[in-house]
Amino acid sequence: MTALVTNKKRPVTAKEAARRLGISERTVRKIAAQPRAEYLREQFEEREKIRAYKYDEGHTWEQTAAHWGVTVGAVKQRAWRARRERAAEREEAERRTTIGEPLF
Repeated sequence: MTALVTNKKRPVTAKEAARRLGISERTVRKIAAQPRAEYLREQFEEREKIRAYKYDEGHTWEQTAAHWGVTVGAVKQRAWRARRERAAEREEAERRTTIGEPLF
């Protein structure tokens, strides 16, 4: 038995859209591409939401994985990255308060 995979952002593949529109698949990909900064911001926000769901709300790893629809390993990795990003932000803020703003 295979699982039905659906894409939340783009339910139609680039190949299917190209066939329907009569243009190349690469053109469809260029048109539908998300700017990198926007993608990184979305990923950061999702990691932070996963971290908050797990640690602030007190859910188990299994509950967190089921809630987000990903594997336990994926939520552990994303929560770890969110914690690491928070620690880096704290260190940077602390460094700025003790050293001050850079001169250049």
